[in-house]
Amino acid sequence: MDANHVAGDLETVILTEEQILARVAALAAELHERYDGEVPVLVGVLGGAATFTVDLARAYPAQAEIGWMAIKSYSTRNRASGSVRLLKDLDVDIRDRDVVIVDGVIDTGLTMTWLIANLAQRAPRSLSVCALLRKPETARFADTPTYIGFDVGPGLIVGYGLDHEGRYRNLRCAAVLAPQIYEALSR
Repeated sequence: MDANHVAGDLETVILTEEQILARVAALAAELHERYDGEVPVLVGVLGGAATFTVDLARAYPAQAEIGWMAIKSYSTRNRASGSVRLLKDLDVDIRDRDVVIVDGVIDTGLTMTWLIANLAQRAPRSLSVCALLRKPETARFADTPTYIGFDVGPGLIVGYGLDHEGRYRNLRCAAVLAPQIYEALSR
């Protein structure tokens, strides 16, 4: 779906499909440089990172394995509470493997901190993070290499796999949802 199909719902388009795909290719090249000669496991966080994970794997110039996790972060009024629940666990054994946690957006960093701790307990050889978007004032992960596509401003971002109330995932760009729309959808 193009932005013009839902233009009235969007405050602003922050990244075009072309900008996103160019950066995804660059991230894949950076990861390949780090893991050259290895087969990393890309652990996509469902559902927001599904599009990004698949495009990152397709752009990766060597073998990579994909695994999936689904978690639920609880929040109120679009603010994270710090409570995380595992909905779908990883089906891939990551012991002694190079693991890249792939997420669509790091907002507060609470969910990613939980994921890093959870996966570190499984004894991977290495663990890194790759996120398409990172919000301001997000926690940094000092001991975990982190690859970021774009730093973005505040606002509820939809598109390129990111949703609000199940909508807008198929938007080809990334955009800030207009506040009146998410307030209306959240009622």
